Amino acid sequence: MLLQNMKKEAVGKNLLHGLPFSPGVKYGDLIFVSGQGPIGKDGKIIAGDIKAQTRATLENFRKVLEDAGATMDDVLQTTVYLRDLADYQGMNEVYASFFSDPKPARATVRAELLFGMTVEIQGIAAVRRSM
Repeated sequence: MLLQNMKKEAVGKNLLHGLPFSPGVKYGDLIFVSGQGPIGKDGKIIAGDIKAQTRATLENFRKVLEDAGATMDDVLQTTVYLRDLADYQGMNEVYASFFSDPKPARATVRAELLFGMTVEIQGIAAVRRSM
């Protein structure tokens, strides 16, 4: 596909109404997923420990991918932001259950997160073309 023929397309539903970003952007065969957090359909943080918040975060991540025609198997790279690195083991346990091998490339960093979230995950996926 020639670059001049490609266009940016917003995908996903913004659960944080009124904030100026797209949950995901599809450009050609690539999908760029904005940082997803444990946000419920009501726009509020889902309570719970790091495992519950990671599960909710990755479900939101999956929804953006599905809206773009992709799956978790299409994810190439993620960045995981944790408020507390002591939560790494619990996050990692849930994270591993969402991805088959080979797992995406990943970085994990400590960050001050908005809205009281304990985890946020962003990433890049590629839509597979059928041959």
